[in-house]
Amino acid sequence: MKNKAGTFCTVFPNYRDYHFYKDPGQLPYRFASLGYNASIICYQSDDALTETRRHLDVVRVPGNAINRRINSGIIMYLLFNAKRIDILNVFHYSWSSLLFAFIYKTVNKKGFVYLKFDHCAYARRGPDSNNSVRGYLPDMDCETLKGRIKNYFAGRFFVVKVDLWSVEDYLSREMLESEADFLKGKLITVYNGQTSDLPGSLPACNPDMKEDIILTAGRLGTYQKATEVLMEAFKRVSFQTHFNLHLAGPIDPLFRDYLDKYIRENPSLGTRVIIHGPLGRDELYRLYCRSAIFCMPSRYEGMAIVFPEAMYYGNVIVTTADTSLKPLVEDRRFGLVVKRENSEALADALLKLTGDRQLIREMAHNARMTATDELSWDTIVKELHSEIEARRADRELR
Repeated sequence: MKNKAGTFCTVFPNYRDYHFYKDPGQLPYRFASLGYNASIICYQSDDALTETRRHLDVVRVPGNAINRRINSGIIMYLLFNAKRIDILNVFHYSWSSLLFAFIYKTVNKKGFVYLKFDHCAYARRGPDSNNSVRGYLPDMDCETLKGRIKNYFAGRFFVVKVDLWSVEDYLSREMLESEADFLKGKLITVYNGQTSDLPGSLPACNPDMKEDIILTAGRLGTYQKATEVLMEAFKRVSFQTHFNLHLAGPIDPLFRDYLDKYIRENPSLGTRVIIHGPLGRDELYRLYCRSAIFCMPSRYEGMAIVFPEAMYYGNVIVTTADTSLKPLVEDRRFGLVVKRENSEALADALLKLTGDRQLIREMAHNARMTATDELSWDTIVKELHSEIEARRADRELR
């Protein structure tokens, strides 16, 4: 039986159970809490999706190589079920997402499509600059005939089917609006949030129980995360403070050689640099509770979910000016911002904090309040829902 609030469906082809704690899982979960019949459509895989199935309906379509290549399973599902879906949520500016939107709106003209776009404006400054919008959004120049043909069809038939787009920071929003006319009036900012209100989540920790720990978490050693900049900064920090450095997350294979050399050349840091590797959710949350400072020296970064998570557990944030969090850090005063790829500036910021316990306490309080009041998924999705409903109502009046 259809719920009176409507039906919300997220299409995320390669969904895995860990996505439940990220935007692909939290958007439908929070819409379900608002009274919607919410579900996720994804390919079949070896992942049983145990946690997701505890909270959401999951539609799994055949995931063989052919289906994945041409998206036939999801396309067929939308062809037969589009009229039962009030809001379709897709992710990323990709051909598959736009194709899903096109098929859905062709069958259900009254339906609403929301595309969550993880574009990061700062990515244009590095070797991953092809992640930027230029070159593959419609109305942009493209170097290949195939690209020009794709741009033509996307601009002519597909992008117009998307009713609402969102990005994770205001700089990306301004940049995209200035470059793509079809996004004007359809683009909003939607941050990623933290999930502390989920059943079984670790409660907020006592600030007096914090240890002298600087923590970083993510894909360690990748170009984007710039972990080596933090390692170089810690050489200097270690001589002037008792704080230790903890690293959590999968390690890039090439970075292992760097770590081995780092410890060989700095043997005194062998017991002060603790490498945890990948951690489960609860393990990472317990580490957030222990650490006082969360440092993300990325060369570019959207609204990484580790930011609001670390903030909720009372971590002061140290990051670079090339992250989506920068405006919030400076406005809400819950951390420090430094130039990217500058280990000296990063060391100065860390030393400023480690040498001033009162400053850490004040900023940690601000971090927790910001994460609780502004960066909870509950708050974020309620605001998103209000935006969607206003646009749906406005469309009905036309």
